[in-house]
Amino acid sequence: MSMLIFVGTQMPAHAHLMAVDRATLNFRDDGAFMALSLPPSSFAGIQFDDDGDGVISHTEFVNHQKQLHQAISQNVQLMDDKGPLLLEGLFVSFEPAHTPGTEQPAIVALGKFALRPQLMPTRWSIELWALQSLSNPIEAKVTSQAADGSVLKQQSIIFTPSKSSQRLFPSQAFEIGTSGWISAAVLFVLACALFFQRHRSRH
Repeated sequence: MSMLIFVGTQMPAHAHLMAVDRATLNFRDDGAFMALSLPPSSFAGIQFDDDGDGVISHTEFVNHQKQLHQAISQNVQLMDDKGPLLLEGLFVSFEPAHTPGTEQPAIVALGKFALRPQLMPTRWSIELWALQSLSNPIEAKVTSQAADGSVLKQQSIIFTPSKSSQRLFPSQAFEIGTSGWISAAVLFVLACALFFQRHRSRH
């Protein structure tokens, strides 16, 4: 069952735990581990400021946890050839603006997508945006790791409202497809050679 946990610990006054409008996706073992940091304005359907004072408090954030859970689960998806993958765990924290006027508050989500056996995800989509004129691009990095933690490959992605769904490791898909065609061609040539050799031996 997915969980939503509010982390109320204040961070040091000089920086966010994770910069706003950033995301990472790390493939390791049987899971894909995601970290996503967005401004509250990206959750356009949620009105956090219950008392209308222009500031989001921790209490107001806690009051909207269920809505946040639903919004992230429905609008942030990792997909393979069989469809969306299950987001097994979801941990969410709120970081207020440490320097009002020059810094945005951040909502940071951490979660794990469960991978299906022998299927690698092909697309990652983020459909959480503020009004079109106010949305900033989301800079993301995708990393594939071996069991020992060593990096196998990486990909940088820029999400925008018009490019909210991105293909993962497209060059790998091309390489797999190309190698498949090459293997098929080699087998075909070998089969033809064997056929003609047998045909000649009979005559």
